Amino acid sequence: MHNKKIFFLLAILWTLAVTYLSLATFEDVSSDIEVPYKDKLAHFTFYMMFVVLWAFFFKQSKYNFKILFAAIGYGIVMEICQKLFTTTRSADVLDVTANTIGAIVGLLIITKIFNNKTTH
Repeated sequence: MHNKKIFFLLAILWTLAVTYLSLATFEDVSSDIEVPYKDKLAHFTFYMMFVVLWAFFFKQSKYNFKILFAAIGYGIVMEICQKLFTTTRSADVLDVTANTIGAIVGLLIITKIFNNKTTH
């Protein structure tokens, strides 16, 4: 039960962080290190971890596809919110694609983890 509370807290905090980072403006942030497609890598990571953390909270495989579709839907909503409610961000179909791929990879990771636990 203790782990369930921890994963719930982590999943909520991660979701709030994704929301903030999706809608905040970062004009003064610069990096001397150039990473190709770092924006898409960030989107991928955000939604992969979204699925992993929520799956660890629910810990029942019957919720895995619901979590996947919730993550994809949430990513689409965040892109729409960027378009409608920010002046410095814009909706991007490639961001939705990176979100979706990250969520799918998160589902594959969680499926592998849960399958390994049941076979050992």
